Amino acid sequence: MPAGNTDKAWGSVAKTLHWVIAALIIFTSIFILHVNDSTWWFKSSPMVFITYIHWHKALGIIAFVLIVLRIVWRRRNPVPQTAPLTVREKLWSHRVHIAIYVLMIAVPVTGFLASSFFGSGTKFWGLFEIPSPLPKWKFGVAVGYWAHFVLAWTLLTLVAGHIGAALYHHFVRKDRTLIAMLPGGSSGNEEHNQ
Repeated sequence: MPAGNTDKAWGSVAKTLHWVIAALIIFTSIFILHVNDSTWWFKSSPMVFITYIHWHKALGIIAFVLIVLRIVWRRRNPVPQTAPLTVREKLWSHRVHIAIYVLMIAVPVTGFLASSFFGSGTKFWGLFEIPSPLPKWKFGVAVGYWAHFVLAWTLLTLVAGHIGAALYHHFVRKDRTLIAMLPGGSSGNEEHNQ
């Protein structure tokens, strides 16, 4: 499989970035929800909470870097036409993808700003630490965390819609949209089996 996209197929770089970023978004979201929700089988302690927060922040920064790479890659590679779409479907698909990309940038940025205003650096599993580049600011913490929370839930809602649309294309429309993005999926030269 070629690294770059063609007009009918996603390349290996776009597919890899897509799935790694998707996994990071889902994992960091579950991770932070889990630590904030003590249950009968998991009791969060201050030490566990701090450890989870550092994991959440480190994975968020990694996701941010990969998202920037994905945007650069997408700007330099054609977006494949994997399924016939109406003008209206193309318009909505474009709008939703733009919103997802904007939110994928805004969520880690607001989280990083809030954490920085709190005075907290980001530890990368004991390898190194990114210190807080900003002075402490209580109001900035509150606004940053509120924005991070709202934008993250908005992103997760759009991601759920994105997954739903991919499944709709696969099971109802029976086109190549989902198959074309799967690792080892369609090269664009063969038709999706109905």
